Amino acid sequence: MNEVRFLETKFGGWWCGVKLGDGHGDRDRRPEHPMRFCEAIAASRTSPIVLSPESLNCPGGSRAFGWNSEDETIAHDMAEKAAMDLAIARKLVHDTPALKDDIAHVTVGTYDSPDVVVSYAQPEATMRVLRAWQGRDGGSLVTEASGFMSVCGAVAVKAHLTGNICISFGCPDARAHGAIGRDRLVVGLPAKEVHRFAGGL
Repeated sequence: MNEVRFLETKFGGWWCGVKLGDGHGDRDRRPEHPMRFCEAIAASRTSPIVLSPESLNCPGGSRAFGWNSEDETIAHDMAEKAAMDLAIARKLVHDTPALKDDIAHVTVGTYDSPDVVVSYAQPEATMRVLRAWQGRDGGSLVTEASGFMSVCGAVAVKAHLTGNICISFGCPDARAHGAIGRDRLVVGLPAKEVHRFAGGL
């Protein structure tokens, strides 16, 4: 089953498959210039992009994929940019999920066995996903939303680590560099959850 095409057909919108590691790191798919993960999501509409530690231009994204451990530097930058107390910034960084596995690449925009599927979705498409999930499992989706490291850590990595649907309203950097429209939010699902959707619909 193609997880990306299933979501697009069933719920609408454009969905981006993300493979965390285990990729080939094809040279012709590497970006021409360093970019952020949220930027790569938008840019991968035309062709998959393979990110590596050298081509990912974002300390928060690098932390999310386990490529740096500069939590203190990230917290200082966050506190300065957001005009917040450093202790709060440290806690926000600490609470943002990050991969512990050693991976060499992140492939963005793949249809080939993604680990996570991400969308800059309109609220109506998100509603359809949520209703399908509730119709299968019952109950309400309990989620935490963050305005920091919103696409990389709070959605893609968190969905992979928890196995849950993750939702974010983005962050200033993601909206500026990832071309997330004013009427969009960020939704991520682990591929295993997409298979469960498909089996129950």
